[in-house]
Amino acid sequence: MSEIKTTKIIGENGVDAVNFTSGLNVTGVSTATNVSVASSVTAGTLFGNGAGLTGVTAGTLIRKTAYEITRQSIGSAAFGMDDSIPQISEGTQFFSQAYTPSTANCDLYIYCSAMVRERTNVADDVGMGLFISDSTDALRVVTELMAGYGHGAQLYIYHKMPSWGASAKTFSLRSHKANSINYQSLYGGYPSEKFSAAASQSLFIIEEIST
Repeated sequence: MSEIKTTKIIGENGVDAVNFTSGLNVTGVSTATNVSVASSVTAGTLFGNGAGLTGVTAGTLIRKTAYEITRQSIGSAAFGMDDSIPQISEGTQFFSQAYTPSTANCDLYIYCSAMVRERTNVADDVGMGLFISDSTDALRVVTELMAGYGHGAQLYIYHKMPSWGASAKTFSLRSHKANSINYQSLYGGYPSEKFSAAASQSLFIIEEIST
C-alpha cells in the first residue's frame, strides 16, 4: 500500500471531474459544496437540519415524532359557547411542545388523543382544541356530550398543515370544561388515579410527509 499527499486533485484540463472508478474511501471528514449521486448513498449518519431538502418523492415519510400527554388534574375553564373559533386564551392548556420541521418541503400530519373528563361535577360536555403559537385561533376542535358513568370522553384530533420551514413553533392542547386529563374512568364513579400515571399517558404524534 502506498500513500499520496497533496492539497488538490483536478481533472487534466482543470475543469472536468476526476473519476475514481473503483470507489473512494474517506476516513476523515469530506467537505463538498455539491454532491451528485447517480444511484445511492450509504451512511451511518447524515448531518444538517434538512432545511433545503428537495427532490424527495411526494408522499414519502421524512420523519415521525411522538410526545407523551401526561395524566393530570386541571382547571375547568371553557371555550366560548358560540360559533366563533376557540381562542388560545380560552379553556385550560394541558400540553405544550415546541417543534421544528426538517424542511419547508413537506406537510405536517398531527394525530393526538386524550381522555378529557370531569373528576367532580363541573360539566355536561367536554372538548379539546389544537393550537399553534403564532395564531390565537384553534387549528382544530372536538367535543363530546357526556353520558352515564363516563364523565367525559376519549377525544381525538387529526390535522394536516403545510410546514412553515426549519424554525421552531409551539403546539398546544387546551381543554373545554373538563378538570382531568388521562384519568381512567371506571364503572360506578368519577375518573380516578388507576392503572398508573405512566400507563395512562396518551400520544401527540407528528408526521412529516414530503410534498
